[in-house]
Amino acid sequence: MLGLSVGLNILLLLLGGTLVYSFRNRIYERFFPSENTTILVLGDSMLAQENWSLLLHRNDLSNHAFGGAITQHLLWNLQRGELNNPPKICILNGGINDLLSGIPPQRIFQNYQQIIALLQEKQVQIIINSILTTTNNSRLNQTILALNQQLKAYSEQKNCTFIDINSLFSTKQKGLNPTFARDSIHLKSRSYMVWAKEVRRHLR
Repeated sequence: MLGLSVGLNILLLLLGGTLVYSFRNRIYERFFPSENTTILVLGDSMLAQENWSLLLHRNDLSNHAFGGAITQHLLWNLQRGELNNPPKICILNGGINDLLSGIPPQRIFQNYQQIIALLQEKQVQIIINSILTTTNNSRLNQTILALNQQLKAYSEQKNCTFIDINSLFSTKQKGLNPTFARDSIHLKSRSYMVWAKEVRRHLR
């Protein structure tokens, strides 16, 4: 079973690209289904592009993140059935695609509020990960940092866990450190081990 898991991951790594971001987790879950979903991963390509079951050493995780998702998509999917069998924990990240599409920060914040309300209605504990800044857009980065402050304050108000991943990969002055990035907004695979270590700390 372990050999099959490693082989599958090597094949998916060789394939690469947007198609794999959209379907890799579905393929993996098809071969290695979770017996019970304790953790739901919800977000865009930032969460979709790596295998969080392996990163977090868990076999009770279901990854519903997908490339290109905006926060409205995440909200719609929750409203349309992703909480029919509610998990105990939701790992959440999203918002960069909204901003790149011109969606106002206040609308993104309102979507987060509704997502949090839906999850807490089902007694789901929430781990919100901050929106990652970019390597080359200082104006956008200022908007991201301001929105993250708003999300952090609201998380504290609603007793959610908030992880500032910018503290791991970025600086306020220069944004996302290119050392950790594979392009202007996405992380290299090895950067996810740093991120996952922080998530594991909060899961404990």
